Amino acid sequence: MSAIRALADQLALRSDDDVRRLLTVRPDLILPPVPDFAALAARASSRTSLQRALDNVPRPQLQVLEALVVLTEDDGAAVPPARLATALSQDGTDAVESILADLARRALVVGSVAEGFLPVGAMADAVAPYPAGLGRSFRTLARSIPRFGPALVRAAAILDPDSGHQALTSAAAARVLEAVTADPDAWGRLMAGAPEGAEALLARLHDTPVGSTATAGDAGASPAVQWLLDRCLLAPLDALHVELPRSVGRAVRDHAVFTSLDLEPPVATGRTTRATLRDNAAFGAIAETLRQTGALLDVVAGSPVSTLRSGGVGVRELRRVREAVHCSNGEAAWLLELAAAAGLLILDPDDSRWKTSRPEAWEALERDAQWQLLVEGWLAVDRAPALVGSKLPDGTSVNTLAAEASRPDAPMVRQRLLSVALDLSDAPGDVDLEVGPGTAGQVPVLTDHAVVGLATWHQPRLHRRFSRLVPGMLAEAAALGLTGGGALTGAGRLVAQGRLEDAALGVRDALPAPVSHVVLQADLTAVAPGYLQPEVARGLLRMSTPEGQGPATTYRFSADSIRTALDAGEDAPSILDFLRTHSATEIPQALSYLVEDTASRHGGLRVGRAGSYLCTDDDAVTATVLADPRAAVLGIVQIAPTVLVSPASAQELTNLLRDLGFAPASDAVAVAAPVAPPGTADPSAPGRPAPDRLRSRLNPWSVAEEEITAQLVALRTPGPGTTDPAGTADSETLLGLETLRAAIRSRSRIRLGTADSEGNHVCQVLVPLSVSGGRLRVFDPENQVEKVVSVHRVMDVEILEGSTADG
Repeated sequence: MSAIRALADQLALRSDDDVRRLLTVRPDLILPPVPDFAALAARASSRTSLQRALDNVPRPQLQVLEALVVLTEDDGAAVPPARLATALSQDGTDAVESILADLARRALVVGSVAEGFLPVGAMADAVAPYPAGLGRSFRTLARSIPRFGPALVRAAAILDPDSGHQALTSAAAARVLEAVTADPDAWGRLMAGAPEGAEALLARLHDTPVGSTATAGDAGASPAVQWLLDRCLLAPLDALHVELPRSVGRAVRDHAVFTSLDLEPPVATGRTTRATLRDNAAFGAIAETLRQTGALLDVVAGSPVSTLRSGGVGVRELRRVREAVHCSNGEAAWLLELAAAAGLLILDPDDSRWKTSRPEAWEALERDAQWQLLVEGWLAVDRAPALVGSKLPDGTSVNTLAAEASRPDAPMVRQRLLSVALDLSDAPGDVDLEVGPGTAGQVPVLTDHAVVGLATWHQPRLHRRFSRLVPGMLAEAAALGLTGGGALTGAGRLVAQGRLEDAALGVRDALPAPVSHVVLQADLTAVAPGYLQPEVARGLLRMSTPEGQGPATTYRFSADSIRTALDAGEDAPSILDFLRTHSATEIPQALSYLVEDTASRHGGLRVGRAGSYLCTDDDAVTATVLADPRAAVLGIVQIAPTVLVSPASAQELTNLLRDLGFAPASDAVAVAAPVAPPGTADPSAPGRPAPDRLRSRLNPWSVAEEEITAQLVALRTPGPGTTDPAGTADSETLLGLETLRAAIRSRSRIRLGTADSEGNHVCQVLVPLSVSGGRLRVFDPENQVEKVVSVHRVMDVEILEGSTADG
């Protein structure tokens, strides 16, 4: 029976709870909904769906699947658990049967313990080009490498002189070599006569089927390499690279597909740290991140961050932010990315600048709510800030907030990182895993190697993704206080468990209360004895320059810093009153003199903005213009007996004068439109999107319970008109591909019906050779030629029983 039809029958026999669990694990099966179990089985057997499912399969399950693909490739027969256990170097079948049951629940295999198991649908294509790290079979290599077929015949004569090699085909010679390499005794006798270095060369290819050798060509090869090539124990790919055939690879692995089944996850961390050190580092990082975020928003509110024409924030803007926030380039890039992820910065499409969206809302939040907002944004954003600064293939670097740092899989990787951190922290043997600021004892340190190793065990196909993203995400988690000193904190534990509100409450209790006073010193500095209240910190930033960072920041007063406060609308009494209110000591005389002296000299020159001006020597004209009510609307003011200015454009002022009966002459040149002061709201501007609108779904393939329930009802109650033509076509296509693969495995001829360019049905007897990438390669025995047929033109396939096509 077809594996797809068998899977459909098994799915129909499952309970509603079992089907619900399947759709929860593989939600893409009902996106969009399917009309019946046949269409559900067809979609579950498709290559795309299988690849997506395999990304979430743990290491032991993937090993069993790859071994099943290897064992079924030759004859397509179902594999009993006992044979599978032998291929996985297992003494018993209990572990293998348990894993097979889990794979069956995921609809990745079909069968039973009594009858054996088969991988579903296009599993052979979905797993990998080299399942289990083994090379291709002798027959596949003979079809892919023209000179390897005749070499197989010569090798069969060397290994089995009685085989009658002169009459052998390459397929029959391949069977001879497979028999020799599969027999432990025959393999032992063969390698006993191998020259020195042959076994070491094969051992180098133990885990990977393709390797390089400097002298792998026909001429000039070392004795060991030439000996292996002559017996086709290596297949030459080019002058420098060879491939280890599949059966030879299994022989090197003691005739197993895998030498061991990795049932236990790697949970060893290697190092520990004290819980008190962890908590001190974490809470210090949280407070510093909140301080830097507030400082960043103040900087951007005053001057938005410009972007490059090619996208992202350039080096100059990053330097400006770095100097204002007093951090490194990497921290400045991280803060910009984090603020954008939380919706605190938005990109204005009109001028391509990043601006603050809700500065007053951020300032009104308590520190625990601010931290929660940042963590929520970090968890959900589909970007990888750690990629900023890395090199692209063209040699350029990834800019801050550029599109190149977008990673749709980033939320999934962060969730896996947190779950792995929880597993490593709960590993047996760790002394104390409680989470409080006063906790004693040792806690495990999360190293990059340990986190990537365990994450890869859970999702082995994503190893490269984890290796690239996890180290940077661990650094980001440390900046948010989810880890401290490399160890998972109480807040990190709660976030990993999905209890973000509880984590925020813990942060509120753990962070020290902010202080509202500073210590003014005679050297024109103010020292903050802790983290300042936001309004106090903002006030100091207006009139002084911070030096250093952290809880004990020093603020230095100077003529330039006092002048900045005066420019912002302050005066000497208001500055001194602020300092008097928030100082734990008397104001030093030197600081009072500095403020009063700078204020006395401030304002001697006034700078403003004017869009147009009017010059006239006639006092009557001046009086008429100023008396008109429209002059107030245009903001016309007199700055000299003969000069009027207005923020309006020269054309608007000219129109007003002409309406009053004057005939002005315009000597204006084109000027830029006036720019609104920072923080001025434009009532005509479109509403800013909420932060939630900027976040991606953690799983774009997730489905709601209501959708699963509706799909179950549709599956259980098929009726007239429920057949989906698209679903039926997909099912027939997959069944045809399954038939083709079965014919390729059995080397049988097929009767293939195809549609020609004019839509006519053409029927031919052909020998299928391979099918991949939507193309079917066949051999036409009547015309003795090979040709390629597009799979979408195939209308029907029938295997001709009793026919073989060895060649």
